[in-house]
Amino acid sequence: MFHTLVVFQQPKIKTIKGFIVLKKVKDKIFGEMEYKHSWTKEESVIFFGKSYIINVTAQAYSADTILESQQKNYANFRSYLEEHKNEIEEKLMEYCKTICDVTVTLDECMNPKTVIFERDGSWGILFDTDYDVENGIALFVINNQIKVDREDSFL
Repeated sequence: MFHTLVVFQQPKIKTIKGFIVLKKVKDKIFGEMEYKHSWTKEESVIFFGKSYIINVTAQAYSADTILESQQKNYANFRSYLEEHKNEIEEKLMEYCKTICDVTVTLDECMNPKTVIFERDGSWGILFDTDYDVENGIALFVINNQIKVDREDSFL
């Protein structure tokens, strides 16, 4: 009989006078992540038919470990984007036309900057846009429903 031993690498944390200075972890799904108020790394993603370098963020507090739900969502987000491409683009265009009064193409009015995986199982994409610099635009998947609004509506 064989038994499987699963080993999770604990975060490497360095503290000076109680302040956390540097933390890194090699997560089995996300790969190498660094803690900067949450676990983060950069990677390339295709959106609007173009390649972008974005931040990938797994929310955590005080270097908590990355949750299984965050790992699952990260492992599936690219296929989700592809499978729901039309619905995502329609909702983003509708938001841009209605709220920002923009009629240009999506890649002309916004750039993805962060994919964020929340601890509650939701995840989303934060966009920079010249049409709402202060608030930005966010697309979030909550309970498998796609929602678009200002970033602060979800964060």
